[in-house]
Amino acid sequence: MSADRLRARTLDALLAPDSRDRVAASRAVTSARARFVAGEGTDDAVAQVQRLRRTNRLAAIHPLLPPAEDAAGVDATITDAVTAIERLAPVAAGGDYRPEIYLAPEQLGIATDTGRAARALAEVCAAGDEHRVDITLRSGTAPAAEATLDLVESTRERYPRLTASVVARRHRSEGDVARLTATGTRVRLVRGGVGDPASEAWQDPHEADLAFVRCLADLLGSGVHTVVATHEPLLLDLADGLADQSGRGPEGLEYQFFLGAQPELQMRTADAGHRVRVLVPYGPQWLEYLHDLARRPSGMRRLATMLAGRG
Repeated sequence: MSADRLRARTLDALLAPDSRDRVAASRAVTSARARFVAGEGTDDAVAQVQRLRRTNRLAAIHPLLPPAEDAAGVDATITDAVTAIERLAPVAAGGDYRPEIYLAPEQLGIATDTGRAARALAEVCAAGDEHRVDITLRSGTAPAAEATLDLVESTRERYPRLTASVVARRHRSEGDVARLTATGTRVRLVRGGVGDPASEAWQDPHEADLAFVRCLADLLGSGVHTVVATHEPLLLDLADGLADQSGRGPEGLEYQFFLGAQPELQMRTADAGHRVRVLVPYGPQWLEYLHDLARRPSGMRRLATMLAGRG
């Protein structure tokens, strides 16, 4: 069994119902939570946004909510998102540098009712427009990728600042990038962690890197607003080079990092004149978020060690 697979199985065991409470209260997980999660409430996230602004970094807050399985769950997502948007309004960065809120399509109930998900996203986008807060929709699961793209396309007709996320390592992603850039959609590009099967995504890390670079080159060549969400040094260097070649300059490409992950890299990137945005998670599903973070590649191995109780 590979080290990555063993690590994933160990981390999955930590979320088992009979051990969840004990794991959540452990010293290692408590320490990881304090570093990588803003807290459970909206006020905690907004306070973190204010701290980031003092260090020349922007923020995208990410409510950690469960998937919505019915109308009540969708309504809860809308309420949380709109409340967060209203709280963010007083700390908006001004000009074109707006704060953001980051939602997953599952939180809008896309798996059960796409029409209801579209209405929910439109309601959140309307609140965002009113308060100068942008909305980014996460890519979601591979089976829901097509429905998520349809949701983005239908919503951005009224709310063109909506940003769509694309997981580069998925086989379909170059086509998805072409589809989004053809309509001028803002795109957040992620390399992608583990989880998708070989039938859906590149499993070899080198192939995943190449797919990321191909997608990024297409995005930069199109001129659409592009967000690079990675901590991989090689991919960051390549993004810098491609941005220079495209004539965008330091502020023509936005870099997104995880809260608490490599803060020195975040500061160096911001100090170099790049637009840096930090993903600020908060909410009740924080243990699931740490689990997902720990399963990602090399940049998160320190967190995996903490969650496994070895650091």
